Amino acid sequence: MRKMKSLALLAVVFVVIGCSSGNQEVEQLSVDELYNKGASSLQEGGYSEAIRYLNATTERFPGSTYQEQAMLDLIYANYKSQDYTAVLVTVDNFLNQFPQSPNRDYAVYMAGLTNVATADNAIQDFFGIDRATRETTSLKTAFSNFQSLVHAFPNSPYAQDALARMVYIKDSLARHELEIAKFYAKRNADVAVANRIVGMLKLYPDTQATYEGLFLMRDAYQKMGLDTLANQTQQIIDANKDKQFAKVEKPEEPELVVPTATK
Repeated sequence: MRKMKSLALLAVVFVVIGCSSGNQEVEQLSVDELYNKGASSLQEGGYSEAIRYLNATTERFPGSTYQEQAMLDLIYANYKSQDYTAVLVTVDNFLNQFPQSPNRDYAVYMAGLTNVATADNAIQDFFGIDRATRETTSLKTAFSNFQSLVHAFPNSPYAQDALARMVYIKDSLARHELEIAKFYAKRNADVAVANRIVGMLKLYPDTQATYEGLFLMRDAYQKMGLDTLANQTQQIIDANKDKQFAKVEKPEEPELVVPTATK
């Protein structure tokens, strides 16, 4: 037991020494050396090392000629490391520091991808759980990110992919609302059902989930004795009965390339 304790203590010492020497190196390197080491690590896929050097570049030498590029690199490195909080913080700082940068579209696009990734869950993927039935705050934020990108930068190379992701998110959010309406319908909360579907008609009028929700709304109106509204809803159902809804697939992970900052 005494030997095991000694080995454990020795391991801790090595970790402390390693961290200390690493910190000393970062503190002693010039801005050129820091950025170049960070960029090299990024190219080699060493994201943790890249983040360490790039963070030091931006923190020790704010306003340097590397600042914009280092932040763009950090957005990518943190995304690949799945440190989504760090991505969003860096995006926010980048947009504040470089409001005129031609790479703002990249920053907004990465914020959208990050919020979608935040909404994803490996356990849900593994067990086949439909995440449209889960909490949707991050998806709504992602939709807003992509919408801002498309409106502000319609000619951006990221615009078409953003539009495709907006279609997917809208479909997911509509299915989420439909699940809630079904929940209310099972409990005979007819007013809540009708209100939910009305909201879907305003926000997601062109989705299959909204069309399916019309049947719930019609039944809710009938049970409440609102025959006029029930008949109007049936008319909408009949008018769209032959409409074909394309299956919305989740877009694949894009092949990301960090843009080059202009100097």
